[in-house]
Amino acid sequence: MENAHLRMGKLKFVRQTRDTITEVSLHMDRLVAERPENPRAAVQMHLVSVFGGDQEVGSIAAAIADEQRFQVSLPDGREFFGFLGEKAVIYRASLQIPGRKRPVRHLVAVSEPLFDTTLAANGSARRTVLYDSAPNFVLHRLSVRFGLPTLPEWSEWFRAELYCRGVVENLLGLNCDPIAVKATKLRLLRIASAGIRRRLIAIKSLE
Repeated sequence: MENAHLRMGKLKFVRQTRDTITEVSLHMDRLVAERPENPRAAVQMHLVSVFGGDQEVGSIAAAIADEQRFQVSLPDGREFFGFLGEKAVIYRASLQIPGRKRPVRHLVAVSEPLFDTTLAANGSARRTVLYDSAPNFVLHRLSVRFGLPTLPEWSEWFRAELYCRGVVENLLGLNCDPIAVKATKLRLLRIASAGIRRRLIAIKSLE
């Protein structure tokens, strides 16, 4: 955990009214977002993990629920605006840090597209956002979401095939390696079937 602050970004919310300006900033240790194409346009964020004081976390939670946009600052100096959109899901917890009288408040917000992936709620989806690009994680999450009949030993081949077919899109991540897989259940099934026919992967015999 040495120099952990150098791997953290910041999430800032600013609201200006006629008489006052409200500015709230929190440390951010995880982020999954679409890659900004236009510096002035706000991008969809899929996961945000922030921590700080009780009042600040409460303000950020209220702003997320109100579908506000935020200013994101990454450790490498990049900055952009982002939003979590409709039906974002918020998780809140407390972290008791040795030497501190009051606990640190922790908030994780997940966008609807990413939340649907975790619950396998949309089997007809054409795009799946994944928090990590590791072969075993990719195969497991896609199999769970779409009910694919797969085996863990297919993971390396399966992920390589997805990249080869150009259906993987790299997303912007902080302390993670997120991707989006642009494929339907039918296409993923066809990819696996083609691998079996070409004997690149195989189903184990029960004998």
